[in-house]
Amino acid sequence: MCTGPRNWAGARMADRQGAGADHPGAAPAHDPGRVPLRLELAIYGAATFSNSLGYMVMVAVPLLLVSLGLSPLWMGIVLGSRHLLVLFYSIHAGAMMDRLDTRRVMLMFAWMSIVLPFAYPLLPYVLPLILIQMAAGYCTSIGWIGAQALIGQALKGSPVHTGRMGAVIRIGALTGPPLTGAAWDLYGPWACFAVLALWGVGLLASCLALPDRARGGPKPRVTLADFVPRADDYRAAFSLLAIPLVATVIMVALLRISSFSIQASFYVVWLDGQGYTGTLIGVLLGAYSLFGGGAALATGTLVKRFSAVWMMIAMVAVTIAAVTVTPALGSTWALFAVVSINGAAYGLTQPLMIILMSRGSGAEHQGKAVALRTSANRLAATLIPPAMGAIAEIAGLEASFYIVGATVLALLAGAAVFAHKVGAAKEA
Repeated sequence: MCTGPRNWAGARMADRQGAGADHPGAAPAHDPGRVPLRLELAIYGAATFSNSLGYMVMVAVPLLLVSLGLSPLWMGIVLGSRHLLVLFYSIHAGAMMDRLDTRRVMLMFAWMSIVLPFAYPLLPYVLPLILIQMAAGYCTSIGWIGAQALIGQALKGSPVHTGRMGAVIRIGALTGPPLTGAAWDLYGPWACFAVLALWGVGLLASCLALPDRARGGPKPRVTLADFVPRADDYRAAFSLLAIPLVATVIMVALLRISSFSIQASFYVVWLDGQGYTGTLIGVLLGAYSLFGGGAALATGTLVKRFSAVWMMIAMVAVTIAAVTVTPALGSTWALFAVVSINGAAYGLTQPLMIILMSRGSGAEHQGKAVALRTSANRLAATLIPPAMGAIAEIAGLEASFYIVGATVLALLAGAAVFAHKVGAAKEA
């Protein structure tokens, strides 16, 4: 690993003591100083397009699966498969970013986000859709992992910049789902997935706009061996769990994404079954994103007044409860109000987790730390849809919301007890 001086177009990295002897290296300070506008906009752009693609898939893929007449179990398997490659290979991707340069790794995969959306309507069969979901999910996740890693590497985990990113990404998540749903209603699946491809163009353009990372000496040469996972990278990533703050964030992240997995899968299936149009479903998901962006902007102020750890846990409890009660909501306005509360809570937890992970891990481990959290996210995202689909086939779709939601809330209570016992809030 290169240890020479690093500079992102003038944004100087600062060091503090690492998180223990096993994790040498600098952990980001909280003030990045003057940040070049090109760097800031490129990071926000990559984050916006990669993150909002996930929200657009929440509309497009369930609608496609419903039109194919799949059972709830098979729907859950197809929807969950999007996260399978990310689950196993995100740590490898994060290690590549730490080793080879984040921008280079992002560019390697960004172009596929333009091509793969067209494969959905081209191959509307279960096995091809599973494979497409796996590939597309991994490619877009690389962009999101990279943007978060850059927040730690280039912007020192700054709460202000992290909050800004959390707000800016909501622009894409606000506009993307309604456009996706409207394209489906007006022109069908090809137009719907063409909107996703357009977002892929935006992701590629943002990655190209990122400044080259200046290092001491020549850039490492990329070889085929770099694409083969290394056991040492996984050991280094999992060793971060020895840090109480990191372990707490990972546990809460896994439970947080469980609620999002419901929102991204059977929430849309349930709305479709109640007769809601693709456009209205997109509007509801857009409201989810809009209020999330507003909440994220408050991150910099809130972390000065409240414990970031306990605020994170409280907001995750809100987002789980909000999605759990979905079948009990009897009107569009009730759905709108609750999805807005859900979005605000979820939007606030995102920058909080990025900040806490950045503080808990050393600067040389930013890519791996983000990827570790991503792996936890994808574990839940892979397991929840099939599990919920199986429960829906036995107990009904409405009951599955209550059963899964209550289980996740109980697990979150256990995570809160763990955070208290290990003193995670003191490390933050």
